[in-house]
Order: sequence, then structure tokens, then C-alpha cells
Amino acid sequence: MSMNADDLISFLQQHFPDAFIQAANQGNKFDVRVVDISFEGKRSVQRQQAIYALVNDKIASGDIHALNIQALTPAEWDVQSKG
Repeated sequence: MSMNADDLISFLQQHFPDAFIQAANQGNKFDVRVVDISFEGKRSVQRQQAIYALVNDKIASGDIHALNIQALTPAEWDVQSKG
């Protein structure tokens, strides 16, 4: 099964129900932004690990070949989106 950006958003929304999620893809290469309060107090690598843990099977199956993750807190997103 081929995955697209909407599929990835739907999948991640199940695990981050209150998050703001954006994704884009070219084939099986994805860029994803997840903005969620659960990232508060976590280092960047911990945030990325949380997302990689969810999509690991999709990477192993080839549905996702490359994944660029931006995982932000709501406060970080407020600053970034206004800048």
C-alpha cells in the first residue's frame, strides 16, 4: 500500500489527538510537522524518537523511505509561525 501525506497525518493524529500536524511527500519521502503539548520538557531527539517509534513499521515496509521530522511545542510553533 502506498502512503501519502494525508495517510500519515491520519495515522499520527490517532497517537497525537490534540496535535496540529502537517505533512507533505514526494513519493515515499515525507516532511512532517507535529505540534503537541506532550513535547514540553523533551529534547528534540526525544520528540523525534516518539514519532519514529510510531512509524517504524511503515519505514520497515517501505511505505516511508525518508522522514524529516519537525516536532514542536505550541509555544515554539507560535514563535516560529510568526517569524
